[in-house]
Amino acid sequence: MLFFYKILFAAEILVAEFLFTFRLKKRRQFPLRFAAVSAVTIAVAAAFPVGFSAADTFWYNSLTFLTIFAITLPGLRLCYDESMIGLFFCCMAAYTTQHFAYELVNLLFSLVLQARSPLLGMYTEETVTIGFNRMTLLFVIGYLMCYVAAYTAMYFFFARRIRAARTIVVRSKSMMFLIAAGLLADIILNSVLAYHGNMDFVGEAISYVTNMLCCALLLYAQFGLLQTTEAEAELALVDRLRRQEREQYEFSRENIDLINMKCHDMRHQLREIGRSRSMPEDVVREMESAISLYDAVVKTGNVALDTVLTEKSLQCAKAGIRLTCVADGGALSFMGESDIYSLFGNALENATDAVMRLGESDRVISLKVYRTGELVTITVRNPYAGKVTFDERGLPKTTKGGADTHGYGVRSIMQTAEKYGGRAAVTADGGVFALNVLLPVPIGEADGVNGDKRAE
Repeated sequence: MLFFYKILFAAEILVAEFLFTFRLKKRRQFPLRFAAVSAVTIAVAAAFPVGFSAADTFWYNSLTFLTIFAITLPGLRLCYDESMIGLFFCCMAAYTTQHFAYELVNLLFSLVLQARSPLLGMYTEETVTIGFNRMTLLFVIGYLMCYVAAYTAMYFFFARRIRAARTIVVRSKSMMFLIAAGLLADIILNSVLAYHGNMDFVGEAISYVTNMLCCALLLYAQFGLLQTTEAEAELALVDRLRRQEREQYEFSRENIDLINMKCHDMRHQLREIGRSRSMPEDVVREMESAISLYDAVVKTGNVALDTVLTEKSLQCAKAGIRLTCVADGGALSFMGESDIYSLFGNALENATDAVMRLGESDRVISLKVYRTGELVTITVRNPYAGKVTFDERGLPKTTKGGADTHGYGVRSIMQTAEKYGGRAAVTADGGVFALNVLLPVPIGEADGVNGDKRAE
């Protein structure tokens, strides 16, 4: 029966591995590649030597199953565009899941039949000699139910955390290999107990439950490592984007200052031209109107806010978007310049992207910044088309391509709000998307409310 179970084990491993890898980036002709890898794996399992005395030892059985498992790893490398360490991560999770399901089958049939056997009595001499009967049919049904239940549970609790089109990054490789060593030790110990444990029914049941708990804990530790890694990678990406934003702020500020200087000089020259009447008045007025478009008309009382609003105003004017602002820049005096640029830049960029899907008459963005008592309120509202969906954290899902760099705007806004002890929230209702940020004014800031500065 070892011959039969080798093939069955190969099939179980392949199904489990597909469960954890199917969301990874696939190579061309994936179905053909995966079918070829599956055929080779099953062929190797069938060809693995049996029939000599060593086949009756737990060492040989452990080596057999580990060998079958090992050949799937390079095989999957041919199917998925993923690093070897990432595929090893998925394969290790798959082996743990298969072992969990195997122990669940053992436990179920031990409870039902109270039989002592390596696999529910199916592979005992008595069972094999009677051929296909009612007990065999019950075993097949129970086996399928256990594996379907176990694989489904492991998918919802663990496998679905592996994101689509996202390369698996495991920085703590030593910890992952330590978890793999724990899985190997559990499998070998289980084989030792199966061959030499000489346990009664209660001992076997306890052994099955213990192995299942070990598998669950190993998967929890493994995906806890992945979760930590993803969180670290996400923070690193946000930090990189924030550095780029600081560089962009300095660049924009210098450019806007230069534009203002040039506009001032050109306006002065136009006045001289107007006095000399060397150019028709309508032409002079047209030139003044063109120059005013590039003048920094947004004056809020905060240099950083003026910079970002001026930059976005020029972009909106070019795209036919009406941007209305009621902003008290003095209320943001406790914030760093780069934080102001990042918060308002991301907020207005998201709003701009949303209204560009609308007709030109509906392209309106409203921004308000005001202080009430010890709180500063920031609101950005804009209409949108289609449907806005939110993830489990209450963040809107990005509709942009390249999700590795997009979709961090709202998260960056929330991080900035949290940095100053505040909070940010987004809503989408009645065709209007709204970002609301509340920031507490630090103790020691000047009392009073500055007058609002308006720009359209």
